[in-house]
This record gives sequence, structure tokens and C-alpha cells, in this order.
Amino acid sequence: MAECPRCGSEMREGEAFVRITTPAEQVSSSYGMLGMPGVGMPSGEMSEEKVQWREKTGQRKGWLIKRDETKTLKISGLRCVECGYIELYARD
Repeated sequence: MAECPRCGSEMREGEAFVRITTPAEQVSSSYGMLGMPGVGMPSGEMSEEKVQWREKTGQRKGWLIKRDETKTLKISGLRCVECGYIELYARD
């Protein structure tokens, strides 16, 4: 069990993510929702994407055109159940 550096309470492991909503479109109908003209039901979709860390490795790759090599790491973290302090870190 990890201990919070601020208050000494329990820290729980988790992951950071971003909720993405695609633009909503209006459902085509002459009167729309509730019988009101121009008011339709939104049809956007929601998805969740994990946040990642990308860094340069210091090496260059490529045969004809050289470019900086990068690596992508998963971001995880700990959250204090008492004070809400969050600590994020990137792991290989």
C-alpha cells in the first residue's frame, strides 16, 4: 500500500484518460424533439482514450530521411483517498 506524501493516507492506483465526444448531428425531422422546429436529438458518440507520454530517445532513424526516434509510454498514477492528491508517472 502506498502512502500519501501530503497527509499519510492510502493511495490507490489508477490511469489517466480523456473522454472524447464527437460532434453531435441533428436527427432530421421537420419538427424535431418535443414537436419543436429545429430541435433534434444529438447523435454524437463518446469514447475514452488513455493519455500517453511520448519522448525522444536521442537516436535518429531512417534510411534516406533521418528523423528523431520516439517511444511512447503509458501514464499511470496514484490518488489519495483522503485529500485527493494525484501523482502521475510514466512506465516502460
